[in-house]
Amino acid sequence: MAHLSMPVEVSVNNILVATDFSPASLLALTYILPIARQADSVVHIVHVIHPPEFDIASQAANSATCRQAHMDAQRQLERLDTVVGAISHRTWLLEGHVWETVEDLVRSQHMDLVVVGASGKSELRKFFLGSAAEAIIRKATCPVLTVGPHVSPTNAGKHLAQLLYATNLWEESHYGLRYAIQLAIRCKSQLLLLHVVEQEEPKRPDRNWLEEYRRVLQKLLPESAGDLLVEPVLRVEVARNATSRILQVADEIKGDLIVIDVRPEEAWATHLRDKVYEIISRANCPVLTIGAVSETPTSEGSA
Repeated sequence: MAHLSMPVEVSVNNILVATDFSPASLLALTYILPIARQADSVVHIVHVIHPPEFDIASQAANSATCRQAHMDAQRQLERLDTVVGAISHRTWLLEGHVWETVEDLVRSQHMDLVVVGASGKSELRKFFLGSAAEAIIRKATCPVLTVGPHVSPTNAGKHLAQLLYATNLWEESHYGLRYAIQLAIRCKSQLLLLHVVEQEEPKRPDRNWLEEYRRVLQKLLPESAGDLLVEPVLRVEVARNATSRILQVADEIKGDLIVIDVRPEEAWATHLRDKVYEIISRANCPVLTIGAVSETPTSEGSA
């Protein structure tokens, strides 16, 4: 298990908000604006028009439909101009597939953060943009902030007083922990590190056994953790369902943000240990996911 010793830079010079003009997307935009204002960020708002998969009409009809779609989207982007107000921003109306378009913007415009909204349509497992949202979260080369369907609009702009970093301990990268620490230093936040041992029939845990897990958590803390205003809290718990317990703990501490590492190399359907989609869909606060592709060679040893 690596002991991470180098800090990671938390930069939000450029923030990309992907919007489909849904209420969830609007909430995600309004949530990030106070952060952008404080950090003097440039907010980039992108709407992607998906190309038709089948040309069943005449070329003239298809062209007219495309022009109308662009005109409608442009009007909605102009309405978002009034929402953003005086904050430095730029709108993008592009055609293509969502992930490829977002990926191009992240790289060409040097995005530091991608923000998306999750509407939670029907079942929890049916994520708001399906494979598009999955791809953004798994593949983005920068952190992704997702504002889920249970996040209250009244929490927009709230100070990040309580941060929760949830880990299964076995990630190849704990870049998310380093990011959470630097975010907690910048925001003067309380940071809680949580590991939940999942058991089908939870029993009264042996104190020595839990203490060993606590030592593993302690070893994950980098030297930069010494700059935290408040000493981080380490918690190891046993529960039948790790996801539910993570969400309960977030509610207990009135968490303002959950931070999770994701493994981009795995298919979403087999991403069982983290169950990121469930946490995002059910959390009462935004979720920041950070993939191993964001990793830089700053850790010592190997996980």
